[in-house]
Amino acid sequence: MGRDRNMEPDNGALTTPMNADNKEFKELQQFLKKRADELDEKQRLQIELFALQIKIEDYLDAHEDEDHIIGVGEFLRLYIDKLGLKQNELARYIGLDPTNFNKILSGKRKVNFELSFMLSQIFNLDPKTWILIQVKNEYLELKRDKLKNFKKYKLEDLINT
Repeated sequence: MGRDRNMEPDNGALTTPMNADNKEFKELQQFLKKRADELDEKQRLQIELFALQIKIEDYLDAHEDEDHIIGVGEFLRLYIDKLGLKQNELARYIGLDPTNFNKILSGKRKVNFELSFMLSQIFNLDPKTWILIQVKNEYLELKRDKLKNFKKYKLEDLINT
């Protein structure tokens, strides 16, 4: 009798566990390492920048965690470090005073829409990304710090006044 492909494995997993000690796994590791070693610097950088993009998307999609807030500046620093830039170089390139750019990196100043478009063009991201990071962080900070202050507002109280 044929195996039912829609049947879930007995252990509850969708696939069988991977054995990292077997020959096939080690051969796969060697193959991937060989392919990675064949990449030139530009290709490696593209992969690393793509990994940063995924990190940002994961952060935006992640469950709300008020204790794990990553600011726009922290993500920008990752790009700056990965590209081997100096923050003053990037600031001047986009027409910002380095002191003001440092305030963005430290979280003391927000990214405006115009700057989000410039950064998105440079780093190949959707311009909304930088704004969405800020909005998520502001929401998490407000929720963490002041949610109890808002509990006093109730529809019933409004209707009964």
